[in-house]
This record gives sequence, C-alpha cells and structure tokens, in this order.
Amino acid sequence: MSMSYKERLSELDREGERSVTAQIVDAFAAAIEAGELAPGDQLPPTRELAELSGVNHLTAARAYRRLAEMGLVSGRVGRGTFVRQTAPEAAQLGEAEEDTAWQLYALPDEVESHADRVIGEMFRQAEREDLIPLLVGYSAVTLFPAERFAEIIADIATTNAAAVHQYGDVEGARELRAELAALGDEQGFAASADEIVTTTGAAHGVGLTASALLRPGDVAAVESPTFPGLLNAIRPTGASILPVPVDADGLDVDSLEQLLRRRQIKVLVVQPRLHNPTGRDLSPERRRRLVDLARREGFFIVEDGVYADLRFEGESLAPLRADAPDHVIYVSSLSKTTSSGLRVGWIAARGPVLERIVAEKRNAELNTPPLTELALARFLAEGGYPEQIERATAFFRERYEILNEAVAEHLAGVATVSKPLGGGHLWLTFSERVDERDLYEQAAREGVSFLPGAAMMAERPRRAHARLSFGYLDPPELREGAKRLATAVRAVTRASRQREALPVA
Repeated sequence: MSMSYKERLSELDREGERSVTAQIVDAFAAAIEAGELAPGDQLPPTRELAELSGVNHLTAARAYRRLAEMGLVSGRVGRGTFVRQTAPEAAQLGEAEEDTAWQLYALPDEVESHADRVIGEMFRQAEREDLIPLLVGYSAVTLFPAERFAEIIADIATTNAAAVHQYGDVEGARELRAELAALGDEQGFAASADEIVTTTGAAHGVGLTASALLRPGDVAAVESPTFPGLLNAIRPTGASILPVPVDADGLDVDSLEQLLRRRQIKVLVVQPRLHNPTGRDLSPERRRRLVDLARREGFFIVEDGVYADLRFEGESLAPLRADAPDHVIYVSSLSKTTSSGLRVGWIAARGPVLERIVAEKRNAELNTPPLTELALARFLAEGGYPEQIERATAFFRERYEILNEAVAEHLAGVATVSKPLGGGHLWLTFSERVDERDLYEQAAREGVSFLPGAAMMAERPRRAHARLSFGYLDPPELREGAKRLATAVRAVTRASRQREALPVA
C-alpha cells in the first residue's frame, strides 16, 4: 500500500540531495497524479502544512507557489489553495510549459521574506477593483505634474536626441546632479555635484550602497519597524540584519548602544525625518548621540530621506548628513512628491565609499536612463519643486486627517495610533493579541488590505501592528477602508476569544 501524501510530508529526508521544498512539491504532485487529491480538493492551510512537514511558514508558502507555477493548484483570496479543476497531466502540457517545468527543480530555493511577498502584493492590489488597498504606499497619479512632464519629455526627446539615445556618465546626468546639488546645498544633504550619484529610485540607491558596504558575515542594524524595501535591499548581501526599536522620538539610541556592546555593526539604516511607518522624527538629543556613536565606533549611517519634505507639523529638520557628511550616506528620491514612474533617485556621499558605490553602479548597469534624468533636471531648474512640495504636502495632509478621523471613529479602543508629523502612513498597534495573518486574511474577505507589521521588522513582533497608507486612495475609500478593517478586527478578535474559551481536551 502506497504512502499517503500526509505520511510522505511527515517523513521528509532532511539530509538528502533534494531540498525540503522540492520534496513537499513532489508529495502533492504525486497525490494529484494518483487521484488521492482530486480536482477541487482543498490543500491544507500553509500553517497546517508547516506543522505537518516540520518546516517554517515561508517554506510551506513557497511549495504552494511552485505547485501553482506548475499549473497543479490555484489560490483563492481568503479561501485557500485548491487542486485545479483541470490539473494538467504531463502529456497535456503545452510545449512551452513542458520545456520550462524542469527549471523549478534546477533553480536554487528562493529565500523569499515576508517583506518580498508584501511588496509584490502591493503592486498587484493597486489594480484590483474589489479591494481597498490601504497596503499601497505610493502616491496617486493625480498628485503629479504629469502635463508639465509630458511637455518637458517631448521637448528633450526632440531637441536633445543625442543625449537621450547615448550612454551618459555612470554617476548620472550632469544637469541633474547639478540641480540635486543645489537642492542639497539648500537642505543640507550635499555640498556639490561631485557628491551625487543618481539611481533608479531610493530603494535602488540603498541596494547599491548595501552592496558596496556589506559582505556575508557583516552586521547591519535597521530600525524596527522600517520600510520593507530597506530590508529587501540588505538581504542579498548576506549580512546579518539586527533590529533597533523605534519610539515617538525615533531610533532608540540606548538600545543601539546595548547592541554595539555585543556586536560590531558596519551599517545602520535609519530614517531620522518623518520615519516610515511612524511619521516621527529622531529627536535632537538622539541625533547628537547617534552621530557621536558612528564616529566613535566607526560605522556608516545610511539615511533614507524619501518622506522628509512631506511635513504636516513641527519645524523642518536638516538631514543627518549635514552633521556628519563623512559618516552618513544620504539616499532619497522624488518618487513620493513629484513622480513615481520616472524612477529617479540619488545617493550623496564622499570619500572612498562614494568610489565603491560608483563601481557598484558601473558593474550593475553602466548608467541610469538619461531621458528621465534630464526631464527631472529641467523641472528642478524651472523652479517647480517648491510649489510641488506645497501641493504634495496639502494633498497628504488632507488624506491623513480623513483617515485618522475614520480610524478614531471605527477603531477606538481596538488600536492605538502613532501620531505622524508627516509622511504617508498611519502606524497602528492593536490592543488585543490578534494573529496578523488571520487579520490580513479576514481583512481581504472584507475587501480591504493593510501592511502587516511583521513585514516591516527584522524580528518576530511581540504585538500585532498595521501600516495604513493614505497617499494612493481618495477620501471616500479611506473612510470605507477604515470601516472594513474595523469589521475584520472584530471578527478575528471574536474568533480568538472563542478559541481561548474552549475547554482543553
């Protein structure tokens, strides 16, 4: 008598040549082919599969994704994973599928994080009509000066074709670097164009910087919580990522000092102005202590300034790099305020580290697209940026106030909110112990999504959190989204209490 798929899953060979993920895929594929799992049958939830197989949740999810790529199963939002009604047999596979299926076994295992999946989900959800995506953290296109950029791009493409269609300097278009240097001189993040390297957005800038600074075995410290893209940018380097908590005054420097007593860190990635997701600033006293630590301990600070210009409350602060230009590498973009699609960002640094970053960019891509860089340079040269910042700040402030009011109305007593001084997000901490995965799935059933706190942390969170973003949605959607999320929270809380009340067998 042949083994059932559940028996095979409970007896995986962890010392064999085939990966555990591949063995899980094999077990389900064999069960489907033998008819043990029929079309329409539901597979165990990933949490149950993880327990049955003795693997973590990510490995279970990865196995189901491979089965879906093979055409054997399909996922249904809020319901689970099911054997496809027309699961393909090998002889029925199309030629292209038949030719590429082997790649799933030849490729190395994916090391996909929670943050990876959430960012992919963010872009998919933005186009769904049945879901209010409070998960989506980028800005609505109505904010951007699209007509002016259309005119600028058309003119540059016509009058400066040689520059548009040729490779440029690896550091970036000279015109853009000059404009960014002028902005940097005004704000405090750069003194000259020689300190600027352009990038394809800020996340790309952090990735290049991490590649230049970190090697396997090194240690990088990050804020907890932080933007998931920062975690994703560091992971490919093979460096260890250690969390440092954040509170209403920004990075907890006391905790950083305790970490430095135990480990030697090479890089700290921080958002000292209008932090994503809390919207808070690093306090002046902590800024001074952080700079002193970096100088004394000899580590680099990578400063993310993406949201720094979107301030609703308080006085504008200088970048951290203004206090320590030799120790701080500044990374930013205009994606949240001026145009997401142009994908233009920059790095500001000096000394040997800048040379390393330029080398990383040269090895990876030679240069960035000149058309978009020249267009943004023209926009900045025309003096349009201050007016655009005023418009963007008003745009974000209005939506913040609407979402904050809706959260106060529908989630009072259920969650506490970190009051942002600016930026594009609300950071919620739930009062009761709820499972973020259960809440995320229930929210999807109610027609709303949020960014789970676990996706923004390098460690396992002790409490349940949610980031709600307000820059992409219109006011009525923000109000309805908060209402739907409150319905989901009540449902999950009620189910959790019922489970706890059940007698122990």
